[in-house]
Amino acid sequence: MTGQRRQRLSMAAWVQGAVATLRGVSAGWWMLAMLAMLVVIGVTLLRLATAATPAALAAGIVQLIALLLLHYLLYRAAAGVRPVLAVAAPLLRFGIALVATILVMLVPLAVARALLPAGARLADVWLWSFVATTVGTLILWPLAPWLAALATGDRTLGPEGSWRLLRGRLATFCGAYLMIVSPCFAVHLMLTMVLDAPGSTLAGSALIAVVFVDALASLAQLALTVGLAVAAWRLHAARGAR
Repeated sequence: MTGQRRQRLSMAAWVQGAVATLRGVSAGWWMLAMLAMLVVIGVTLLRLATAATPAALAAGIVQLIALLLLHYLLYRAAAGVRPVLAVAAPLLRFGIALVATILVMLVPLAVARALLPAGARLADVWLWSFVATTVGTLILWPLAPWLAALATGDRTLGPEGSWRLLRGRLATFCGAYLMIVSPCFAVHLMLTMVLDAPGSTLAGSALIAVVFVDALASLAQLALTVGLAVAAWRLHAARGAR
């Protein structure tokens, strides 16, 4: 991943770089991440069950904070930054940037939902939501190395530098996202909509199974996103080390 100054990387090379990055994360961190994801989804179920109540609002805040910390810690663990648990300025900068990108990605999703007719089939809602969210993600995807830099505390790579870093590589970088991250997101979105569907009769072991699989899909989506972003950031870090 760090050979030539302007090395053109294939989609397979990006995927290999992401996998190599994630292999550096210890088993203990993966267990902690899985537990955190189960907690996040459990909080989601609580929020759905309590509808528009103060408990639902509190659950939503807890969920947002938990996701933010999980993203931050996984970025740092994948990048090999120590200490992983550092709570300082990088967390604040990363948190603001992450929340901003999420809010921007909600715009195409809101437009897609508004264009759907009332009473649309669940499959149609899923398809439109998937396409809209994926388009929004790809628009912001060139900023992925910058997010990794923020999490690691590297202030030498800004948004513009992130775009320049991927110049000549952006098509394959986006292709790698579509290849390995999008399928995980598709499963997560489908299961989330099943859990959130009005009149859902899931209960007992069926509900536990769906929650567990959703947690696995969500964690895989997050991990592969982090792996690709950190692999791209390392191109910049390696260039600065020369």
